[in-house]
Amino acid sequence: MRHWILLIAAVTAASISAFAFADDASCKPRVVQSATSFPLRSQVRRHEGTVYVNVRIDEHGRATDAELRRSSGYRLLDRSATRSIVEDWVFDVSSCATLPAQHLVAVQFKNDEY
Repeated sequence: MRHWILLIAAVTAASISAFAFADDASCKPRVVQSATSFPLRSQVRRHEGTVYVNVRIDEHGRATDAELRRSSGYRLLDRSATRSIVEDWVFDVSSCATLPAQHLVAVQFKNDEY
């Protein structure tokens, strides 16, 4: 039996300081909805990796722009992560006084077959 796991993690400034930045230091957007497509072709080929994406979030908690910061090593996973973030993700921006906000997220694709 095959099981596929898709892990989503919001990256904080403390854990990846080289990539994390925000317009407002007190602004900590939280991922509320993170439907992300794991391409079947990547699953079959057992591609795994973490994609780091810098996201600009508007006052409605939607991503208006997603810029690849660090690749997973697979173009298909990178494109799937950035596309899913812009099209499907929703963030809680209630802690943000100034919007739009910048936030770095990590999307981890893991193919767990065993």
